[in-house]
Amino acid sequence: MPADKPKLDLKIDTASSRNWAGIVWHHSASPDTVTRDWDGIVKYHTSYRIDFNIVTQEEFEKRLKLGDGKVFQKPWNAVGYHGGTEFVNGEPIFHWGRPLSMIGAHAGVKGASNRFNTEYLGLCCIGNYDQMSPDPKLWDFNLMATRTLMEIFRIPKTHIIGHREVYDLLGVPREKSCPGKSWNMEIFRAEL
Repeated sequence: MPADKPKLDLKIDTASSRNWAGIVWHHSASPDTVTRDWDGIVKYHTSYRIDFNIVTQEEFEKRLKLGDGKVFQKPWNAVGYHGGTEFVNGEPIFHWGRPLSMIGAHAGVKGASNRFNTEYLGLCCIGNYDQMSPDPKLWDFNLMATRTLMEIFRIPKTHIIGHREVYDLLGVPREKSCPGKSWNMEIFRAEL
């Protein structure tokens, strides 16, 4: 990676981190708002959920017993991603998520493989990039975050992928468009 390309100043204790082989980029598939932001994603992943809606533990247990719902999810120990980016007061910022010593919960494919959770960092950019392209300021910020992690963990460009590419690499049908139809991973990799 050329030294002249900008990076973020992220403090990482590599001694207590896993040896990451790549990065999987995601999007929140929702607009960046006060309630749909990084804190909202953390709350969602660490809450009881029925059919992708947050519920109390009491409601979860009651409805589970009654079979009132299709998808029942218990809280995770941490947000599924290792980090995320979003605009706060008009400026892009980086949030740490799941500890770098912990495998992710962002890119497993049931019945196929969990290797993209165990070997790849998961990063989420807040926004719906199926509907619009990432803001250029946030795009550049995501490139800087990626370059930093690539340098620290010696990750090659070929191991920077979008969530949708996980399915291709596993040879199974795509279930997601993530990080969005308007997020061109070929251009993103070329700009690294």
